[in-house]
Amino acid sequence: MSTTARLDSQINKATYLSAIVLFVFTAVSMFGVYDAPAGSTAAEKVAWLNENNGAFVLSWVTQIVQVFTLAAIFAAACWKAFSINPLAAVSGGIVLMLGTMAILITKGTELWILPLAAQDLAAGSASQEPGLTLLSINSQSYPYSLTSYFDYLGLWLWSLFGLLVARPLFQFSTSAKVAAVSLGLFGIIYPVFYGFLVTGVIPLADIMDYSTFMLLAWVGAFAMGIYCRGEAKTGA
Repeated sequence: MSTTARLDSQINKATYLSAIVLFVFTAVSMFGVYDAPAGSTAAEKVAWLNENNGAFVLSWVTQIVQVFTLAAIFAAACWKAFSINPLAAVSGGIVLMLGTMAILITKGTELWILPLAAQDLAAGSASQEPGLTLLSINSQSYPYSLTSYFDYLGLWLWSLFGLLVARPLFQFSTSAKVAAVSLGLFGIIYPVFYGFLVTGVIPLADIMDYSTFMLLAWVGAFAMGIYCRGEAKTGA
C-alpha cells in the first residue's frame, strides 16, 4: 500500500470516528448551560456562574469537542475534494482553518474568562471594573457581544468552505452528494442570513428562529462520516 493510500485509509477511519464523537457530544450539548438567564444583572450573573461553575465548564468543553470534530470532518472533505479540484480544496482548507480559529477563540474565552472573572468578582478583588467589562463583552446573552461576533465570523468562513467543496464532493457517492448539498446550501444561506442580520431585516430578538439552518453543517458532517465509513470498508 502506498503512503497516499495509507493516509487516505487513516483519514477515512478518523473521519468516521469523528462523526460518532460529534453525534455523542452534540446530543450531550443539548442539556448544557451556557449563560446566565436572560435579563440577569451583573451581580446575578456572577452568582449564577459561581453556583453553576461545573456544569458551565462542562457545557463549553462539549462545544469545543464539537468544533474539533467538525473541523476534522471538514478537513477530510477538503482531502477528498482535492482529487477533483485542488484549488477549491486548498482554498476551502484555508478558510476552514481561519473559521475554526475564530470559533475556538469564542469557546476558549467562555471557558477561561467567565469562570475566572466570576470567581474574582465574588472574592471582592480590586479588579472589579475589568472583570465586569469582560463579563459584558464575553456573553451569549447579546447577539452583538464579542464572543457572538467571533462565532458568526467563524461560521461565515465555514460557509465559504462549504461553497468551495460542494461541487467536487458531488462527484462521489450518494452520501458524499448529501454532504455536498448540505454544505452548499449552508454556504448559500449563511451569507444571506448574515446580511439580513446586520442590516436589521432579521430582528435580534428573533435570531434563534432563523438560525436553525446551521444544522445543515452537522448534516453535511454526518454524511461525510458515512461516506468515509463506506470508503474504509471498500479499502479494507
